[in-house]
Amino acid sequence: MGQLDMVFVHSIIFDNMENRVDFFLPRAFKAIEKVKIDENQFIQRGGKIPKEYKGYISSLGANIVQAGVKAAITFYEAEESGSKSDRRLINAAIKYILTNPDPEPVHYDDCRLTDQLNNADIQQKALEILDAATALKLALRTYKMS
Repeated sequence: MGQLDMVFVHSIIFDNMENRVDFFLPRAFKAIEKVKIDENQFIQRGGKIPKEYKGYISSLGANIVQAGVKAAITFYEAEESGSKSDRRLINAAIKYILTNPDPEPVHYDDCRLTDQLNNADIQQKALEILDAATALKLALRTYKMS
């Protein structure tokens, strides 16, 4: 991506980002409550969320900018990552935010983000993923961390 492309992407991101994040925010709260991978979920005993998720979601945007959306998303989908908490929940929650207005619980097999990426609309999907990640980050901040 050239410098002119980055300026264009930057203007698109910041021109309408607030409205898009506001749209995704209610879904982000539902994702935190509903998305599960096997027995793993965001909210643990006592209504707290493991503090690792704050770091995971904070670094996702930087990873997308540095490595590209496909590489970053693939990294977060790795099952055996040596992470203390299951990073895949971040991708699953973002997929839920982007595609699932249904409040029913969603399991990880239904929430793979890489399945949505193709070369034709990758820049638009990257923007949507960043907006959903921002909404998820804001929603996570309202919970107590353990």
